[in-house]
Amino acid sequence: MTAEFGPYIQMRKLAQQMAIQYQKDPDIDLAPLLAHFMDEVEVNVASDRFDHSGFMEKIRGPLTLDAEVTLDHRRKEFLKAVADALQERLQREADAATLPVS
Repeated sequence: MTAEFGPYIQMRKLAQQMAIQYQKDPDIDLAPLLAHFMDEVEVNVASDRFDHSGFMEKIRGPLTLDAEVTLDHRRKEFLKAVADALQERLQREADAATLPVS
């Protein structure tokens, strides 16, 4: 896949769609919706055929910007939570890469 059409594009679109659902329905809880999104990320990361960190960063970066410019509080909350969760996942991957091999 080219950089313009990588799997991260679909993941950003999914995050945006989920943010709209979260924005429109005050009865949706953040935690389960965020967990569902991160499950989808893990499905993609389970593949060993591409740069996992680059994949997550290409989702996180634009969603961080989207969260900054979004006026709706709930939508901003979801997008920020996704960006934060991706950052935590990136950090875990970086930490695992630096662990000494026994």
